[in-house]
Amino acid sequence: MSKKRRPAKRDRAVAEYRARETRLKRYRTVVGFLGLIPFIGSLACDGGLVVFCVPWSWYMAIWAAVFGAFIGLSIRLVRERRRFEAQQSRAS
Repeated sequence: MSKKRRPAKRDRAVAEYRARETRLKRYRTVVGFLGLIPFIGSLACDGGLVVFCVPWSWYMAIWAAVFGAFIGLSIRLVRERRRFEAQQSRAS
């Protein structure tokens, strides 16, 4: 029987990085879609749905929170990519 070869440390690090990157991109996409909630709510209010008629400051607060989360995820993606590239260059 032949032994199964374990992936090299570098290959595992690349695979883990790709998995983290994919997960963060997915979260960022979901948060980006959530940013449309205030826009849809204001359009629904203008369209006559009284349920969505809330003060404008509420919509702005929701949008600011979602936008902040989106920017935070984007910054985290950039920082993790730079950290990964630095580790790879040090390992080479």
